[in-house]
Amino acid sequence: MHPKKARPSFESFCVRLFTHLCTLHLLSCIPRVFSRINRQIAREKAELKYQQSGGYEFKFSLAHAFDERLRATRRLGRGGKSVREQLMNILGDDGTRVVEGKEGEEKQRAALRVIEKALGDFHVEDLGLDFLQGSVSTSMNVSASESMDLYCQAQAMANADGRGAGVLLIGVRKQLGLWTSMDWHMQMPSQSNSGMEMTFEQKLTNRTTGTMTCRYDFMNVVGSSSGEGEEVGGAGLSVGLKRQLTHHAIGNIDWTVGPIPGISTGCRGNAGENGAWKFDLSAGVQNFGLTGSYQRKVVDGTSAKARQHYPNSALAEHSQTNKIKKYSFKFGTMGIEIENGTNATLSDGETSIGWGVCVGVEGCVLKIKYRQRNQQFEFPILLAPGLPYLTKRTAVLCLTIPNAVIGVLRNVVILPLLKRKKRFEKKQMRLRYASEIEENRKDAMAQRELVAKSAQEKRLFEREIGGLDIEKAMFGSFEDIECDVTKRSMKFPDEEQVKKKEGDETKRISRRQQHSDIHRDDDSWIDVTVALRHMVERSQLELHDGVSYSSLLGFCDVDPLEKKFLKIRYRYRRALHETCIPQDVGIHLPYDGHRVADSFQTEEEPIIEEEHVEEDKPSSSD
Repeated sequence: MHPKKARPSFESFCVRLFTHLCTLHLLSCIPRVFSRINRQIAREKAELKYQQSGGYEFKFSLAHAFDERLRATRRLGRGGKSVREQLMNILGDDGTRVVEGKEGEEKQRAALRVIEKALGDFHVEDLGLDFLQGSVSTSMNVSASESMDLYCQAQAMANADGRGAGVLLIGVRKQLGLWTSMDWHMQMPSQSNSGMEMTFEQKLTNRTTGTMTCRYDFMNVVGSSSGEGEEVGGAGLSVGLKRQLTHHAIGNIDWTVGPIPGISTGCRGNAGENGAWKFDLSAGVQNFGLTGSYQRKVVDGTSAKARQHYPNSALAEHSQTNKIKKYSFKFGTMGIEIENGTNATLSDGETSIGWGVCVGVEGCVLKIKYRQRNQQFEFPILLAPGLPYLTKRTAVLCLTIPNAVIGVLRNVVILPLLKRKKRFEKKQMRLRYASEIEENRKDAMAQRELVAKSAQEKRLFEREIGGLDIEKAMFGSFEDIECDVTKRSMKFPDEEQVKKKEGDETKRISRRQQHSDIHRDDDSWIDVTVALRHMVERSQLELHDGVSYSSLLGFCDVDPLEKKFLKIRYRYRRALHETCIPQDVGIHLPYDGHRVADSFQTEEEPIIEEEHVEEDKPSSSD
């Protein structure tokens, strides 16, 4: 007889039920995950096919806060009356009749009060911004096929008094051949201009491109000597040539036959790595002038030297996209314009904030810019009127004070708030992934222990022959990623912590940690020295581009959702080298650009073999 099967207990039934429910939950989550991935792929495809961009500009004036004349006009204009109108109402008879006696004295005192009020001292109410003009432009590009694009552009503008205008333009671009392209667009009828235009572009040689534009204007309003607009219409033709003069310069010449004839020529190019210049000369019935400009970008920090001596550094990548200062100088027959400003990119890489001050014929203007992907907002604020009221003192103050105020606000208010917000979000994220991070750390530690002996043998061999000796390496997110080999500016987080401590006991612990192969890992980084030593083969270490560092032996992702870097300090032929690489970027060691300057070279320290003490296992008797 077969023994009777035991009836399943209640605990096993609960376990089986829980497992079944978890399986059902997992199966129900899979379709949602796939649908989310499919929506993301569809959105990326739509962005490639439908490209939309927009520009929004809103002009304001704050010149009344610094100019007495504008302040007086603004105060008296609040009620809708000018100074002359108020004086006429007080004095009577267009303000020309002289009244004697007490009545005349009272009117004179009232007129003086009006003038004193208009030319009075500065008040808090004078700080308000006055709206001058607003403009909106948007464009949509649709890829109809591999060789044809459809686009639509719309522009609208409105003044403070309510008057405005708008333009709608639709067109098509098509690649006719390997060297030929065509662009046709029509401008919808508006109050000032309407017509259609077709442009053919042909590449004549490897360095020369020719263009021919045929245009027909239904109605085109241009200015005349009498000050009134004249309607000019009809067909027009313009031809042009564009040629690559040198490796850094491009020249062009354009000749317009009609309906408004003219000729223009110019040249533009790059001046070094961060400079650009432009020069244009135009002559015709409607305009004649000479214009030129020079623009230069200055990156914060020592990125220029870092890119020269350290092309694979994370500092170069970080400084190129983080903060850029811009200086521009424009000149021409109409005047001179000077502009300086700063553009900063936020951590998401798609948002940037910029500001600058421009001094020119129109006056001193403070420009505040905000960009979110393909949408750009600009807010010009007039600080001082233009010529002939613009003085040297006003120009210097407008160039220095706004930049100083914005710099103080950025360093004292904005950056501390952003850092505080980032630390809070990072803390919440780490609490969410705490258990997963701890498991990853344990796995990475176990993997390093397995290869610790092999890594030590390889290091002894490399040290003996003067090959590639990895002294220290860490992987994670760091607040300071600067790495200038000319100054040896790269710091490891454990070294920064040791510097903050005081006392003999701390110094003794720091000396012991200095020779340790496996350091105590911090919250945002992990020591990968042993892992990299194990990867060294024949005095070379190579990490392929695109391979996830977190999946390597002895590595793990200790800071999810944050951009991580790999800091390495090594010796090759007894010379000290340092590098800092963004995550998942290919690297080949050794590299001459990583060599630290001779003035910062140090002697090799003796290798101390550490004894790994295992935990006491409980005996069976216990």
